Amino acid sequence: MNKDCYIAEDLLPLYNEDLLQDETAVWLEDHLKSCKSCRDLSHLSKEPVEKGTVYSSVDHDKMFAKINLKLSVYQIIFVALSFFFAMKTSLLNESFGFILSYAVLGFATYFFYQRLMIVITIAFLPTFLWSLAQSVNESVSVSEAIWGASFLALIHLLFAIIGSLVAFLLLKFKKEGK
Repeated sequence: MNKDCYIAEDLLPLYNEDLLQDETAVWLEDHLKSCKSCRDLSHLSKEPVEKGTVYSSVDHDKMFAKINLKLSVYQIIFVALSFFFAMKTSLLNESFGFILSYAVLGFATYFFYQRLMIVITIAFLPTFLWSLAQSVNESVSVSEAIWGASFLALIHLLFAIIGSLVAFLLLKFKKEGK
């Protein structure tokens, strides 16, 4: 094989697709007339390639089961964290530590799930339920307990939404940077 044969090999796919300039196509045709090995290669390159079935060694059911298990573990962790934060901060305990913890919870939840409804559920519901349970224990009327629990849960939710807004902006800037 000489230098012209290597060039001809590189040009054959373009020649078969009729993408060569006229001068280059004439050169290649002249070369194919004079070189038997390149001419044979040209005939082979025109034949369609048989398509075979590709078999995967990956068990998709097992892989998705493993992924779903990991997601379930993360969900349990987020829900446990939200109940922990609800127990520690539902009555404010004369502390404003819930502001940072709920902002971080909102940030992490939105960053992981990218769904505001999940942030709302994880931030509001545990605080509401824990505060409602504590209000009932203090012999408060049901309507006052619901209003009080709702108010506290909404305050906590506000800071979780602020945290998720930060996560949303971070994800948006990250996408625009690509």
